[in-house]
Amino acid sequence: MKILITGINGLLGSALAGTLAENHEVSGIDVAGAPGLHKTFEVDVTNLDDTYKTITKINPDLVIHTVAQTNVDKCETDIEGAYKLNALTARNVALACQRFDAAMLYVSTDYVFSGDDAPKDGYTEYDKPDPVSVYGKSKYEGEVYVRDLLSKYFIVRTSWLFGQARGGYVMQAAEALRLKKTVKMAADMVSSPTYAEDLSKAISILIGSSAYGLYHVTNSGFASRYEIAVEIAKMMKLPADEIGKVTLKELNLPAHRPSFSAMNNLVWKLNGHRPLRHWRDAVKEYLESKELA
Repeated sequence: MKILITGINGLLGSALAGTLAENHEVSGIDVAGAPGLHKTFEVDVTNLDDTYKTITKINPDLVIHTVAQTNVDKCETDIEGAYKLNALTARNVALACQRFDAAMLYVSTDYVFSGDDAPKDGYTEYDKPDPVSVYGKSKYEGEVYVRDLLSKYFIVRTSWLFGQARGGYVMQAAEALRLKKTVKMAADMVSSPTYAEDLSKAISILIGSSAYGLYHVTNSGFASRYEIAVEIAKMMKLPADEIGKVTLKELNLPAHRPSFSAMNNLVWKLNGHRPLRHWRDAVKEYLESKELA
């Protein structure tokens, strides 16, 4: 299959490229100046004409759209930029996919849910989105564009990504523990840590089918940011004394976060796929790869 990945040099894009290149012809789109790990076209996907011309010229069978503004607090202070990157780029890619009836996979987020009155086993694909931040709202509008413009699409919601290209909060906690620095982690913000390398393998399975639609795909289990940091300390055989247990209110962040946004990967399981491994196993493998555990 001929696959084009937007944001190919990013956290998920690079993991997808490594996984999919084994069995597919992979190329990518990224911003100018990004290090080209694969055949990469420098395109501003916020520009409709440039996006359309490039994608229709490449004529892929599938476009995986990973480009997004994932800085939740920045989205709150730059609303136009958030909708431009998270919603309009999805529209631009979907319009290009229409041209040759190419399929599209759009990567979305658990932040499309509010966390209020959340199901104890996690949100399913059949629960109604109710985002409470600009980030969540703009990503949901991206979903709407994809659904409205295409019939051949996958929407994959995931959560709390970390991976080889960027460790994020996992590496932040590990580095603080290693250097004996205090790190504050919210004990009342719960979701499912998801390893980009595991997600990319799941996406590889999905795109091999024609079972289009909406999927929640995360590593198994869920925990608070504080609980994750404590587990990282155990894996590194270090005391957890430097981990500050705080509340979201105490952190006083610009954007509102859902207190519980863990997702139940119901449709993934209904389609006969095995649940992804537990997040603890994924975090341990990541830390071992960085020689931290």
